[in-house]
Amino acid sequence: MPMSMPMPMPSPTIMPPRDFTDHGPCVEELAREFAKQDAATSEALIETLATQAIRQWRLDDATFWQRVKFQARMIRARQGAGRH
Repeated sequence: MPMSMPMPMPSPTIMPPRDFTDHGPCVEELAREFAKQDAATSEALIETLATQAIRQWRLDDATFWQRVKFQARMIRARQGAGRH
């Protein structure tokens, strides 16, 4: 039986700034990129990024990734509503 290769995690084409004090517009841009990807895969990646930030006590970063995840969900919901 052939061994399955792990699926690579997609990475967003836009990387967030290191200064998260003003991350309003960046959230929207990243959320759009994540919303284009498979929902389960992109949310797993966002959770990984948020968890890493929490472990390193970078709470602004973790909050940023939570905002990206929420916004990506909102974008997917709007796109799904328009398909019916």
